[in-house]
Amino acid sequence: MLEDGFATIILHTLSTVTFFILILNFFRYLVGEPRIHIRDVTKEHNWKSIRRETKAYYCSICESLLLNISGLICDSCGVCADPTCVKVADKQLKCKVITLSTNEPMKHHWIRGNLPLIATCDICNEECDVEPGLTDWWCCWCQRCVHDTCKSELSKICDFGKFKLMIIPPSSLEVMNLRSTVRRRFPLRSVIPPNWPQWNPLIVVGNKKSGNNDGAEILSLFRRLLNPAQVVDLSERDPVAALEWCRLLGKVACTILVAGGDGTIAWLLNAIHKLGLEPVPSVAIIPLGTGNDLSRVLGWGKEHDTNEDLTHVLQKIRVAQKVKLDRWTVIVKPYGGLGLRSSHQTFYMYNYLSVGVDAQVTLNFHRTRESRFYFYSSRLFNKLLYLCFGTQQVVERECKDLDKNIELYLDDKKIDLPSIESIVILNIPSWAAGVNLWNMGLEDHEEYGEQSINDGKLEVVALYSSFHMAQLQVGLSQPYRLGQARNIKIKLIKSCAVQIDGEPWYQHPCEFNITHCNKATMLVNMVENSI
Repeated sequence: MLEDGFATIILHTLSTVTFFILILNFFRYLVGEPRIHIRDVTKEHNWKSIRRETKAYYCSICESLLLNISGLICDSCGVCADPTCVKVADKQLKCKVITLSTNEPMKHHWIRGNLPLIATCDICNEECDVEPGLTDWWCCWCQRCVHDTCKSELSKICDFGKFKLMIIPPSSLEVMNLRSTVRRRFPLRSVIPPNWPQWNPLIVVGNKKSGNNDGAEILSLFRRLLNPAQVVDLSERDPVAALEWCRLLGKVACTILVAGGDGTIAWLLNAIHKLGLEPVPSVAIIPLGTGNDLSRVLGWGKEHDTNEDLTHVLQKIRVAQKVKLDRWTVIVKPYGGLGLRSSHQTFYMYNYLSVGVDAQVTLNFHRTRESRFYFYSSRLFNKLLYLCFGTQQVVERECKDLDKNIELYLDDKKIDLPSIESIVILNIPSWAAGVNLWNMGLEDHEEYGEQSINDGKLEVVALYSSFHMAQLQVGLSQPYRLGQARNIKIKLIKSCAVQIDGEPWYQHPCEFNITHCNKATMLVNMVENSI
């Protein structure tokens, strides 16, 4: 009897909790809560460890030298604190104001000491912060630095500095008065454009877990250069939430800076397309992946330089030029057990699609990286691991005789295939971490045209084996060119590995139909590259 009574109590408790959760979610649905929430800076600073910092920092409260093991810094405003001084700092020192309900000109937000690594006084042009301790000042909005003796000569009004047109000023953000006591965030209601000609706000998106945790450092540094609300962590929100900024900005064109690999970029470009945003935001890249093929083509580099000053990145974005990138629709129609087609899936492609051995290598690498036993991650280790799986396929040849298990149609014309282990369909002139596959030895094949990222055509090549892949990556061979086409059909008769833009899976017999969808808007880094 006692056990029955205890079970009844538990059942009633679970029923009550379930009912409460349903009512709460229904209320949120009725209210229509926005996706973007702004951090409540009146509560506390956004603290992070200074473990990865390369310069000496001093506590903004007790002025003691901070140790890299335990020192903390606010990644929004630059205030530093010893762990014992954190609560005092939260009470006495205001953080960077994210939103303001006034139209009055904004004053500088001065931070004493702990200036950027190379700081020059905006008044006398002499070096700042040369003495130990908390000396001199810098504004966490306009990034200007001044000596103690020169501070009075600078205007009290902040003009947001040389990257003003990329910043969303606090007076432009309207928030609701529904404060969450748990998350300490305000729901964002609207964005009121400032009266600045050629205003082109920058939204930074990235995953703090990407690139050996370089993503966390990049997001942190941009919070200090811009309005922290403009920086969106994809480990906490999906791209749709990040793109809510574009809807709130209305007719104002914005730029989105993606810190991530090819998969993250494709994820964001898909979200932009599905939401049908107008005007379409332009996309720039900080490469944090392993291959970074699209970043290479657009001039943003093969990998992020951790020593690069992110103000240089902002400068590159400011002079970057827009370019169109073909977006391709990939419809996968699986065959049923009786040879009938079942429900289809739709994907979008920007870089390349492959079937066969290179997709198998990518799949093996992806499975290992997603394993709970994959403790150590770095770009070099990932490349070595990828090389090991490529070598494994030289021996195992899981994709041999692919030509007997696949049919290829280019613009409705069936193509005769030699003995191959992979078919690669290219949209950009970079494959497998920088190999310009289509253009290798193209001068000897006058029947084919040059490759372009926005001509509405795809280039199709075949690979003989995993060993052929390795030869191509070091420039000792050429691909087997199958042709160029605007529409491509692939009939996969036997199950095989497939990848689209570096995202692999094992595909059962099906039919692929690849057609042109539209064009994405990207930014080309004109400082490093031109296409």
